[in-house]
Amino acid sequence: MWLGAAGALLVAEMLTVDLLFASLAFSAFMAAIANGLGFEMAAQGLVFGLAAGVSLFILRPIALKHLKKRPTDFATNVDALIGAPAVALTEVTVHDGQVKLSGEIWSARSQSASISKDSILEVVAIEGATAIVKVKG
Repeated sequence: MWLGAAGALLVAEMLTVDLLFASLAFSAFMAAIANGLGFEMAAQGLVFGLAAGVSLFILRPIALKHLKKRPTDFATNVDALIGAPAVALTEVTVHDGQVKLSGEIWSARSQSASISKDSILEVVAIEGATAIVKVKG
């Protein structure tokens, strides 16, 4: 019974990857060991509860901290574009314009004043599919 529960919890963990179900699977495995050693169902439940408490409140936070560790300069998606250089393909105003950013053409708006075509720019923000830019420097 406990091994079946551990297996089902591990399958649930594979679908969520949050270490919640893995912690409970560990607890079910510990209860299976208690069952194998001949302990009564009440003792097995106690082992499950204690193991769940230890794994959920002590082991899981430590494991999550190590799994989610990233370098300080790690950025993905639009966050990686903040501070990136761009070139104005058209005049860029506070309302519209186009820039070449990371090899792609983006809609753009100036952060403050109009920017002439072919100016070297810096991305200060991304709002939806529009880059907010300023003159680099």
